[in-house]
Amino acid sequence: MAGSVVNLDAMIPREDMLTPASDYAGVNIERISISNLDNDFFVHALRKPDFQRETAHWSPEKIVDLVKAFASGDLIPAVILWRRGTNIFVIDGAHRLSALIAWVYDDYGQGARSLTHFGGRLSDEQVRIADKTRKLVGNAVGPYAQFVGAMKSPHNAPDSVKSVLGNLAANAVVAQWVPKVGEKAAEDSFFKINQAATPIDPTERLILRSRQAANAIASRAIVRGGTGHKYWAGFPLDIQAEIESEAGELHSALYEPPLKDLPIKTLDLPVAGRGYSALPFVYELVNWANDVPDYTKSKEPPPADIDGKQTLAHLRTVRDAVDLITGIKMKSLGLHPVVYFYTRGGDFQPVAFIAACAFVRELAKAGRLPKFTKVRGQFEEFLLRHKEFITLIIKRTGAGRRSLGRIIRYFETLLREFTEGNSEEQVLDVLRNDPEFVFLVASMGIPSVRHEGDNPTRRFSRSTKSASFFQAATQGGVRCGVCHALVHVNSMQFDHIDDKAVGGSTGMQNSQATHPYCNSAKAILIPT
Repeated sequence: MAGSVVNLDAMIPREDMLTPASDYAGVNIERISISNLDNDFFVHALRKPDFQRETAHWSPEKIVDLVKAFASGDLIPAVILWRRGTNIFVIDGAHRLSALIAWVYDDYGQGARSLTHFGGRLSDEQVRIADKTRKLVGNAVGPYAQFVGAMKSPHNAPDSVKSVLGNLAANAVVAQWVPKVGEKAAEDSFFKINQAATPIDPTERLILRSRQAANAIASRAIVRGGTGHKYWAGFPLDIQAEIESEAGELHSALYEPPLKDLPIKTLDLPVAGRGYSALPFVYELVNWANDVPDYTKSKEPPPADIDGKQTLAHLRTVRDAVDLITGIKMKSLGLHPVVYFYTRGGDFQPVAFIAACAFVRELAKAGRLPKFTKVRGQFEEFLLRHKEFITLIIKRTGAGRRSLGRIIRYFETLLREFTEGNSEEQVLDVLRNDPEFVFLVASMGIPSVRHEGDNPTRRFSRSTKSASFFQAATQGGVRCGVCHALVHVNSMQFDHIDDKAVGGSTGMQNSQATHPYCNSAKAILIPT
C-alpha cells in the first residue's frame, strides 16, 4: 500500500456483526444528506464490520475530489448498507462516507475522533498527511465549518459560498439497503461486492476472514501499537492489557524513529520501514516467528483464539526475535537497517528483514553469535558494497517466503567464507562457482538503483539521491568499537575501552560506542 494515503479509520467505528440486536421498527432512509453526517442519529449508528480492512486506501487528492464533487452538486455513487437493530453496517462505500464525515468533523486522521480512536498515538506520517489533506480541501472547497457559519447569515455570504450552500442542501448520497438477511449472508455480500470493486490480495483477504485468529489479532495490534479498534476486546482484562503493552513496545521497536519522505537524508531509520499501513508485512513476520502454516490457499482460516493466551504468546515470540536484531537488551546485535533491510535506493525490503531475523535466531540457537561477531565487520561491508545482491535474489526467486531460504543461505555462505579467513575477492569467486548464486556475480557492474526514466530537467531521482547519501554516510557512520560494524541509534551503548577493573578512566578518550551484544560479550570476543 502506498505511504501517502489518509487514515480515515476513526470516522466509522467497527462492530461485530454477530452482536445481538432486536428488530428495528423504523424506516431506513434512502438519501443521506450532509446533515445526516453532522452529529445526527444516523452518523452515530454507522458501523463497519469488524473484519473490514482499515479505511486508509485513499490519497489526499481523492478525498478532495470526493468532497469537491459533493459540494458542487455532482452525483456520488450509492452506498450499500445493512441494518442490524439500531446499528447500520456499511457493506460498500465506507471510504466515501468517511471522506464526507472527515470534512464535517475536520478530522483527516488527527482530529478528536482519531485521537480517541488511536489512544492519542498518531504516527508522524499520519499527522503529516492529515495536515496536507486539510489544506488541500480548504483550498479546493473550504472547511465545512465555514458553510455552517454562513447558514446563520446567508445574505452576507459571498456568492461562491451561497452556491455551495444550495448544493449542500439539495445533494445527497443514495443508500441501497441489503434485505433482511442473516449476518453470514451480509458478510458474504461484503466480500463479493468489495472484491469486485477493488480486488483484495490473498494475504489481506485471509486477515479479514481470520479476524479472530491469534496471528491476525497480534498483527493488527502491532501495526497500531495496541491502539485503534480492539480486536482483542473479548479477552480477559489482564490479557488485554498485556497485549496492548507488548504490541506498543513492538511497534516502537519496529517503527521508531519514523521514516521521512524520500530521498533519505539520515541513517537513523526505523528497522521495519514505514509503519503506516504495514499490515501484510507484520502478518508475515508474526506467521514466520510462530511457525504458522500458510493458509492463503486453504479453505479454512486459522482457528480462533478463545481467551487471548495464544495472541499474547504470538506477540512474545515476535518480541524475542525482534530483540535479537534491535534495541538495547544485552542479546541485541543491533543490526543496522541500512545494511540489511533497505535497498541502495532507500526502499524497505520486508523479506530481507525476516531473513535477517531467521539467520540471527538460528545463530543464537546454535551458540554461533561469537563466531559471527568476530567477522561481522567484513560481513557487513560486503553486504553494503553489494547491496544489489539481495534485490537480485528476490527478483530471481520471488517475493515473500519464496526467497526467504535463498537469502538465508546467502548469509550463511558469507559467514562461512569470512570465518575461514577468505577475502572479498575469494568470496566472490565462491559465489561465482555456486550454481545457486552465480547470477549475482554475473550482474556486477549493472546499475542497481531504480531509474525513473529520462528527465528533461536533468534532476536526480529520489532513489539516486538516497543511494548517494547512503554511500557517503555509511563511510563515516558510527562504528562499534568491538566488531567495527555500523551502530544504529536504537541499539547504541557506550563501553569502556579499558575496563574500570583494570584502571580504565571515565573520560571521553576511554569511551566507545558498541552494540549491546558486543558490549555484553566483549570478554569472549576480544582475547586478553
